[in-house]
Amino acid sequence: MTQKVALVMGGGAGTGRATALAFAREGAHVVVADINENGARKTLGLLEAAGGRGLAIRADMARAADVQAVVDAARVTFGGLHWASNNAARAVPNKPLTEITEEEWDACMAVTLRGVWLCLKYQLPLIEASGGGAVVNIASVSGIRGEPFQSAYAAAKGGVLTLSRAAATEYARRGVRVNTVCPGGIRTGGMDFYLKSMPELRQKVLDVAAMGRLAEPGEVADAVVFLCSDRASFITGHDLVVDGGTLVRSTVIDMKQAKDDRGP
Repeated sequence: MTQKVALVMGGGAGTGRATALAFAREGAHVVVADINENGARKTLGLLEAAGGRGLAIRADMARAADVQAVVDAARVTFGGLHWASNNAARAVPNKPLTEITEEEWDACMAVTLRGVWLCLKYQLPLIEASGGGAVVNIASVSGIRGEPFQSAYAAAKGGVLTLSRAAATEYARRGVRVNTVCPGGIRTGGMDFYLKSMPELRQKVLDVAAMGRLAEPGEVADAVVFLCSDRASFITGHDLVVDGGTLVRSTVIDMKQAKDDRGP
């Protein structure tokens, strides 16, 4: 990946930051975009301190002009674009789907689904013009199985999955691969705050995954970089689940634990 160009939308914190740093470690120049400009600049500082080269820019994924400006910045500053990871998303408060307001629904869709479409709209032509590459959109296990009390978010992430497959088909013979990574729970600053505020839920959250823990941001980032690399050169239209076994976890585990707790 040396001397090639990666773009991370939502790179100001969490998995996006880890992805930007992972691209930089592989030798890529990295454009870090985030609605939180301070977060983007902090990521850039970490990247540069490790010997990398990049650019930080403020961008709202829900605004076409912002997305286009980021892609233009990659072209002007580094001469092109080879890889993109689209991370930004917006959820709504946990509530039944009948209680979600139209404003909450629209705000979620504007970033989480429409934002990914805008990213593809402006990224794909430049990646093709730069000689080809790959896009990885961050979806979620919620988009695969649905998520009670997070129906808007689950619907948006489900849309990301099908949108990515459509893009993969359109660009398969044009030198651009498009895939998704579908994480489960990730140990980010937001998740740590959530668990500290409700410690009684901590073990239940950890037990959602068969592995009994949350993902580290770097573990998700490594999956993104792999899908962008030449090692994944024949992979497109794929949804890579990185969830510690959340989707395959069986309730038999709970039954066995209950039996063990009762004793012989």
